Parts: sequence; structure tokens; C-alpha cells
Amino acid sequence: MSHTRLPRSRAAAIAVASLLVLGGAAPALAAPGTDLHRTTGTHHREPLPTSYTLPGDKTYPEGIARQQGTPFFYVGSTSDGTIYRGDIHQSATKVFLPGGQGERTSVAGMKTDRAGRLIVAGGSTGKVFVYDTRTRTLLHVFDTGRTDTFLNDVALAPNGDAYISDSIHPALWHITAAELRSKQVQQPLDVGVDLTKSPMVYDDGFNGNGLVVTGDGRYVLLADYNDYAFYRVDLHTHQVVPIDLGGAKGVSGDGLLLRGNTLTAVTELDHPDGQISVLKLSRDYTKAELVRTVHGHGMHSPSTAAVDGHDLLIVNFQFQITNPVLPFNVVRVHV
Repeated sequence: MSHTRLPRSRAAAIAVASLLVLGGAAPALAAPGTDLHRTTGTHHREPLPTSYTLPGDKTYPEGIARQQGTPFFYVGSTSDGTIYRGDIHQSATKVFLPGGQGERTSVAGMKTDRAGRLIVAGGSTGKVFVYDTRTRTLLHVFDTGRTDTFLNDVALAPNGDAYISDSIHPALWHITAAELRSKQVQQPLDVGVDLTKSPMVYDDGFNGNGLVVTGDGRYVLLADYNDYAFYRVDLHTHQVVPIDLGGAKGVSGDGLLLRGNTLTAVTELDHPDGQISVLKLSRDYTKAELVRTVHGHGMHSPSTAAVDGHDLLIVNFQFQITNPVLPFNVVRVHV
């Protein structure tokens, strides 16, 4: 199906976001058509689907969470807040939580924690929603109390805390492990690090986006989507330091993954066929060397990814595409 890309201006990005709420180096990547095999918690090897379809022609999926210890992954719709659940062994996903419940009219990034909770960033709702994946029960709603926000992505720290990026308001939001364990449903969402006077300058459009917490729990690595930049945020001192990309151009992070000192950034910015950038970080996370970039492999304007064994599950968001390639899907890329 043909598709047409609207002009991506910063002002258009905010307008679309509002409308959505209202209405070493790794081995070479194998193409999605490759016959993939992986042990999946059983004693036999079996082929896995190379793509997973999502229902609807206006879904525009953005975030994904792979739940460890289960065959499940979760994907959310920016257009109406529906959350879908997929089984890695089956090519079709199903509705897990219908959109619109409890003011969940749009969702972006999400993660699952060790306790089986699904933590979902609510975009322009200014809220974070937390669910029990076993019972589908709403456990928490964390509310910024602001309207000038776009809660974009979620990252989990080793101690169980959660951090949430904001694309419009200059703040890194923080939920403690104790707050996640509490019985209180309605809770305020507090600022973890104020970014207003930091080197990370918020302009019109989308700023803070993909983020990860380092293995020692000391830092958040945060992408500035507008400016093709990355920052190291010290969670103890709140110092924000730009990450030197060594002159690499065109590297952006809608979604980030961190394994050891290898940072993987996924984006569709300037790349309708998607871009996966693999960077090697210095020991203190202040420098990065671009190892390689990958395009194609079944990607259509992707947003982010989740790790599934040696594979990446990549969400084809197709942001701002008026006639998207259907069906919306998640593609498996072997790493």
C-alpha cells in the first residue's frame, strides 16, 4: 500500500500528539524472512514468527514491553490507549485492555517489572498507569497534575524504581519501588530530575524520548529526539552531561536498549525504513562510538524495540503516515 509522509515540523509533532490523545559489535542482522530458531523455555527448538500483527487500521502502536519468564509481550496504541498482548509463538495479537478505560486514552512507552506489573506512560494524559498482568487489575495511576506534558517512555532501575521521560516538559519523572508496592491507587507523579537548567535544552516539538538506566543504577541515559543528542543524567547528583558521539551524525533515539556498554537506538526520524544504531559506550557513559547502523528488515517508521533472546521485537509505529502500511505490526529482527 502506498503511503505519504506529512512534513515533520516541531509544531506538527505537538499537534499530532494532542490529536492522538483526543481521538563489541553485534553480528549482522538477519532479514525478517530468515528461518529463526530459539529455545523459548521448553526443551525443544521451534521456529518463531517473523512478524506479529495488531488489529485495526488506526492503531499507530508506539511502546512495547517483553515480559520475562512468560511468552508474552505488550504493545500500546497511541490513538485510543488500547493495550494488546502477544504471544511470541503466535503471529496475531489480542486486546489485553480496551482503550479509554480510566482516562487511558493514549499510551506510549511501557515496561514490565519482576513483580508482573505493566507500567505504561500515558502520553499527553500526564499520567502513568500500572496494571497487574495476571488479573488485568489497575494498580496505580500516577498523575503529574500537568497538561503541558507528553510522558513518552519508561525505564526500570535495578532497585525496582521507574523513570519516565517527558517530551514536552523538561523533567525526568520518578516512581519509587515503594510506591509501586503500595496499595494506594491514585498517587502523584514526582519529578526525579529537573532538566530546566541543564545542558539538555527543550525546544518546540519532541525532546526527551528513549531512556535506559545503567546496570549500576547510577545513571539514566536519555535521548533528545529533537536534537539528535544523548545525555547522561546522574540520579544522585542530578548532573546532566552530554554524551560525545564522536562526530557521528543522524543518530536519534526514539527507543533505547542497553546491554552492558552497548547502546542500541531505534528511530524513524529521517528514515522511513527505520534505523537501528549500535553504539559502544565508554566506561563512564560520557562517550559513544557508532559501530554501525541498520535499515530495512521489515521496518516501517519504527518507534522502539524490546529484547527477546538474541532478537529485537521492533514496533512499526508509522508516525504521521496518512496511509500506513497495513496491518500494523511488530517485526522480529535476529541479532
